[in-house]
Amino acid sequence: MPEPYILMLDEVDSTNTYARNHFDELPDGAIVAARSQTAGRGRRGRRWNAPPGSCILCTMVMKRLVDGFHAGALLGVGALNCLREAAPGINAFLKWPNDVYVEERKIAGILSESARIEQGHVTGVVSGIGINVNLPGSLLETIDQPATSLLFATKNEFNVEILLKKLAEILIRYYITYPKCAAGLLFEWKSENRLVGETISVTDPQGKSHTGIFRDILPDGGMVLEEAGSLRGFTCGDVKIDRASVDWERVRNKRKID
Repeated sequence: MPEPYILMLDEVDSTNTYARNHFDELPDGAIVAARSQTAGRGRRGRRWNAPPGSCILCTMVMKRLVDGFHAGALLGVGALNCLREAAPGINAFLKWPNDVYVEERKIAGILSESARIEQGHVTGVVSGIGINVNLPGSLLETIDQPATSLLFATKNEFNVEILLKKLAEILIRYYITYPKCAAGLLFEWKSENRLVGETISVTDPQGKSHTGIFRDILPDGGMVLEEAGSLRGFTCGDVKIDRASVDWERVRNKRKID
């Protein structure tokens, strides 16, 4: 397996923006990382800022993938594997559509974007991830949603650059094998969405909230929600967890795909 190509920047506005602006000159599979970023973005335009040494902030250049769903799935399962190697005691899982959670607290977020469009078709994407590594409780409390970090969850501090290298190795392995193992990766991604079967709330793009049972994930990555006895499909949306409505013992005990 080749060594991953990591471009480490001291400071950047956003690793996704940098990767998109330099897409053609960066090698396929490159990881653009930053020690700090000044205008990091999450889904729906949310800001993602972090002090130096507190988070993994990186973006993967994917010239062989043509949609954000597959790119986000690859980063999601890669991040889970990295977190489990670094901290075997935490029970991390994927929260649809593109977050990594530890119980009701977010530890990582993923944002995939088209980077190259030819004759009206997407021919390359970038996918960024921010992982809370050494954020202390005092900073986690300033975030507008329940959040956690490896430091908060384990009481241990981590070397962010060593962890980044491990993540990059895992991601390039998934990326290289993806063309022959896409179905297996997507099966793993779906299996790691452990809130299937639980009661959740989804805010749709129009801002309307829907509460019901998360019944299934479709082959294209869409969610099926049972709301008031009817099935409703969502291709995107913000999922919120009411801690009291989730059977956390069941979530913890769902089998990890080996």
